[in-house]
Amino acid sequence: MMLNSFLPKIEQRYVFVGSAVGAVLPASFFFISRYSGYSGSFFQWAFENPSQFTLAAMPAWMGLVALQFARNRRRQNEADQARRLQEQRLLHEALHDHLTGLKNRAAFHTAARRLIAERQPYALLLLDLDKFKLVNDTKGHHAGDKLLIEIAERLGSIETTHQNATAYRLGGDEFAIFVRAPASRQHLSDLGQAIADRICEPVRLEGSTVDVGVSIGIAETLHVAEPIEDVMQRADLALYSAKDRTGSTVMFYDKFLAEASLSRLEMERDLVSAIAQGELMLEFQPILSSGDGQIVAMEALLRWLHPQKGLMAADRFMPAAERCGLTRKIDAWVLNAACMDAASWPGQVAVSVAISKAEFEDDNFPAHLVRCLDRSGLAPQRLTIEVSESVVALGMERVRERLTQLHALGVRVTLHDFGVALHALHQVIKMDVDGLKLERSLTQSVLTSAEGAGLMDAMMQFGAAIKVANANTPESNDNSIDFVRHRGASQVQGYLSSTPLPASAVADFIATRATKDAARRA
Repeated sequence: MMLNSFLPKIEQRYVFVGSAVGAVLPASFFFISRYSGYSGSFFQWAFENPSQFTLAAMPAWMGLVALQFARNRRRQNEADQARRLQEQRLLHEALHDHLTGLKNRAAFHTAARRLIAERQPYALLLLDLDKFKLVNDTKGHHAGDKLLIEIAERLGSIETTHQNATAYRLGGDEFAIFVRAPASRQHLSDLGQAIADRICEPVRLEGSTVDVGVSIGIAETLHVAEPIEDVMQRADLALYSAKDRTGSTVMFYDKFLAEASLSRLEMERDLVSAIAQGELMLEFQPILSSGDGQIVAMEALLRWLHPQKGLMAADRFMPAAERCGLTRKIDAWVLNAACMDAASWPGQVAVSVAISKAEFEDDNFPAHLVRCLDRSGLAPQRLTIEVSESVVALGMERVRERLTQLHALGVRVTLHDFGVALHALHQVIKMDVDGLKLERSLTQSVLTSAEGAGLMDAMMQFGAAIKVANANTPESNDNSIDFVRHRGASQVQGYLSSTPLPASAVADFIATRATKDAARRA
């Protein structure tokens, strides 16, 4: 230790020791010479002959050898240290997310194997951010990355207050938390709620405040040796149930909820292959003129002929399509199939096709529409595109631009389910649409209430005020047809005229109806 104090560098210590060792041999021979009667000094003795000079130079030679050895040793130590640091860095990168710094999926599975090996009970919390895609779409991926970093920091603060909890980022906006040896289900519930409250605190991004929600699914181990895949499956089903509820929700795995979630997951899985397997089909329902009852159009109604569940209407499976990102793909299929079917109908009967907000805002939609018309040979004026009031959320400038593009192609555009969102009336005024279709439940209410006539008059006056010539309303019986006709509705649609027809029966239905109308007029 004292040597380290006087000679702090490793080279200095090695040179000192090497020189000291090298001095032993010449000193021994010199003292032997003195004992034999030699009276000269060490330097005189060293220069008397080459052999004695070589011995006298031993401390210097040994010092130089020790110096070289020390330098090699230092380089080796530095290389070993650099290698250890590199290994630690690579190990850290392999087990940590490069963006957020949280432990990653590989670390998650490593921890799971360790918990199983230690036979330690645990609970798994799976987290999914509710509005992350909206942030990415509206503010860009840079803002999305900043949001993920902020959420990771908040989860890190949860770790400090709950020492038995460890957070991981599994990918995208998906996170997981292991809770080792949870005290009770109430403890897990409190922890889940604390996480939800912390994450839901407003985040400042790009000069504005963003509110982010989170859905949390919790599953506990059934036994200490249970595979992590089984625990994850239950936690994922709980998460799926939580995402079905509005707002930030914490859900425990429950077999009844799991059965419902599993059914929805199976539907999503089956829906992915439904188009390729030819399971989607169209039915058509007539839209009649309220004046003379003639068929003016057929509305395309999407159906799914499921191999096990049978024929399903769109409202049963389109929510699943939206969850798994198939809405636009299905919209494109419906539009193409409707145009192909309508091209073979007799006369000038048009086809009406409803599209989603996602398809309406897609920049490629007008081009796809042109391809469908060209491929089918259907005249543009025989196609009506139906959109919902929800498109106003895209911004009126964008909506009006898209409507202008569609009108330039020669197709008509109507607003369906009109009256659902009355707060959007001031936006509808600015939309250049060709028609309004009243929402079915609204129509039924005006037909069965004392105030119905007044409300219907107001709706028709609204349509006239914005220069919409056609107003379409569902029918229920002959009296209702007269009712809406006298109020100004130009078209009616419903089960009185016909139940939805398969595509193969539409042409015959139109021809038969036209023959009957001609005979009646004669």
